[in-house]
Amino acid sequence: MRLSTSKPLSLAGKLLPGMLPLLIFVGVELVWGTTIGLVAALSLGLVQFVWFWFREHRLDKFILFDIGFLMVLGGLAILFDNALLFKLKPVFIGAALLLIIGYSAFSNVRLVMLMMQRYFKGLVAGPFESWLMQDVLRVFFWLLLAHTLLTFGAALWMPHAWWAAISGPGFYVLVGGLVLYSWLLNKKRKRNWSLEEWLPLVDEEGKVLGHAPRSLVHNGKNRWLHPVVHLQVVTREGLWLQKRPMHKTVQPGKWDTAVGGHVSKEEIIETALLREAAEEIGVNSEKAVSLGRYLWRSGVENELVFVFALFYEGEIIPHPEELDGGKIWSFSELEVAKGTGLLTPNFEEEYRRYGEVLRKMQER
Repeated sequence: MRLSTSKPLSLAGKLLPGMLPLLIFVGVELVWGTTIGLVAALSLGLVQFVWFWFREHRLDKFILFDIGFLMVLGGLAILFDNALLFKLKPVFIGAALLLIIGYSAFSNVRLVMLMMQRYFKGLVAGPFESWLMQDVLRVFFWLLLAHTLLTFGAALWMPHAWWAAISGPGFYVLVGGLVLYSWLLNKKRKRNWSLEEWLPLVDEEGKVLGHAPRSLVHNGKNRWLHPVVHLQVVTREGLWLQKRPMHKTVQPGKWDTAVGGHVSKEEIIETALLREAAEEIGVNSEKAVSLGRYLWRSGVENELVFVFALFYEGEIIPHPEELDGGKIWSFSELEVAKGTGLLTPNFEEEYRRYGEVLRKMQER
């Protein structure tokens, strides 16, 4: 199952078991008081803990976290149970929530996503889904911080009625505003992203973890690993290299591997190679052989490069909009050109890895 941002009711239903002790605490506290609310919530938490132990035969650290968090909230609620201290209770609770949300929103530990995976059995939360969740959490963090500070000011300097409105209904207005903001932002993003190419995101073994719009993959910040295909074209005289056009963002005007391109969403490596070779140089790459794969990290992206080689003696027609022409380089010329800035760093790395194999293909 993959996380969907378009099904909030389903998401709420899945997260309800984890939120239930906290909801019980809030509900019971309103009717029978803080102490009884705390006892009821902790009792439910302990039942969940025992049930998970017998079902999974291991401790669930998130249930322990829930129980510990409830004990902190309950202790604060009992401690601040009169006059000014009572008014400051929502401030301390807000501060505790800020620590949890801030830790998940601004660190590499996706705490909230890990908790969601606990209740979504089989949930696939790839890098893109985690990014979406973290983006919403950052907004929520700043809104909650503003609400907590406002509640603190109301407790010290505003009439009781103002404090009650801000600390109580004000929080639900905050959550409602966040939901509305997320819905509007998601609607706008979907419209923009629908016009883009989507790329698969993979691990270092090539396993697909999810998909993301090309603009996010290439923004220089996310550094999501994605697959690309390269084709080395071997001729009797040497290697045919393309010249990158000057309008390219990466390495303009330099000489590069004959064919290079991204694998699109739902596309297999071999199909991507056939498409890119036909588009860029008008060559059928069905007989290309795989040389291997390697990781390549540049200033704007991280790539898992799948390298192929093809011995070819036919006509090569560079696409005028994709390339600024091309030519054959002898292996002796390539040796001289290395490190001079004529060749792309990516090609030089590839040549270092597979140069001997390519020489042998020429000699056959």
